[in-house]
Amino acid sequence: MVKESIGDIREKIDKLDEKLVRILNQRAKLGVRIAEIKATTGAPVFHPAREKQILGKVADMSKGPLSAEAVQNVFSEIFSATRSVEKNMKIACLGPAGSFSHLAVARMFGASCQSVLEPGIDRVFMAVQNGAADLGVVPIENSIEGAVGQTMDLLASSSVKVHAECFYDIHLCLMSKEANRERVNTVFSQYMPLGQCRGWLARNMAGVKIVETASTAEAAARAAREPGSAAIGAEKAAEIYGLSVLASNIEDRAGNQTRFLAISRDGAPKPGANKTSIVFSTRHEAGALFKALQPFAEKKINLLGIQSRPSPVREWEYVFFMDFLGSMDSAPVKWAMNKMEPFVAFIKPLGSYPAAMPVAKADR
Repeated sequence: MVKESIGDIREKIDKLDEKLVRILNQRAKLGVRIAEIKATTGAPVFHPAREKQILGKVADMSKGPLSAEAVQNVFSEIFSATRSVEKNMKIACLGPAGSFSHLAVARMFGASCQSVLEPGIDRVFMAVQNGAADLGVVPIENSIEGAVGQTMDLLASSSVKVHAECFYDIHLCLMSKEANRERVNTVFSQYMPLGQCRGWLARNMAGVKIVETASTAEAAARAAREPGSAAIGAEKAAEIYGLSVLASNIEDRAGNQTRFLAISRDGAPKPGANKTSIVFSTRHEAGALFKALQPFAEKKINLLGIQSRPSPVREWEYVFFMDFLGSMDSAPVKWAMNKMEPFVAFIKPLGSYPAAMPVAKADR
């Protein structure tokens, strides 16, 4: 038996690469045809439920040596490249480059989309509302620090809809131009990451000045400019801003994840939408919240979370944000929502969209 050389194997790889490029372009041509049909119906380019379905299928088809996750990552980039042929999608998020919101955009939409980096979460909503961006990506809650109040308030007051969601593992590092922690006298970061590693800071950076910034990426940019300073954020930000990582994985608890929402003007396509978010306030009477939620229990609708926010209208009154499994178009949800109405002062559906699982992994 003649033993294959590296050259022989590489020749086979080259031939397979030729086939892959040909097949990818054939797939892209089909995507263009779909885009042409969508243009006549007004259907959105990004269909998260369809992409989720395909990712599940290819994971099941993969028998190795590539892992199911590796195959899914490859197909996520295929989706991104195909969407770019259909349309140059603009995705707004909190900047500058290297923020966790920016990294979440890459996770959700791949490398072929165009990120529109905004200075604030409110500006992300504005970009989506006025058509400057096709979609926006905003943080809604963190597994350690809880809800992002500004995002919730903007969801309640704006006309945008929830289009999709993803869960992103948050790993924090201390980064600086300085060679070691002893030379750092100021630490910059956004309020949530500071809360996520307050224990580590107390143990390792006692007496150091803490300065809040609008985002972790802004913190990294300032640390790159200001001697004696450091930033807390994603390791990718250290790479972008030319900083050295002085300490990794400084979050206080394992399993630190942030849930991000993709928002759009029109919401997600109906097929495959199996999770719904709403915001409501109850009447100011005893048992109103219990009565408002009881219909969901009667229909065995799984409530995934409910959080309160101060009312923007009246002091010491509250609005409630609720997530549950089921689509607004399903009969049980329609029934529960109708039964809920007599006990609420107002109710606003934020959208039905495909549920994501909290298993995403951040770049390390």
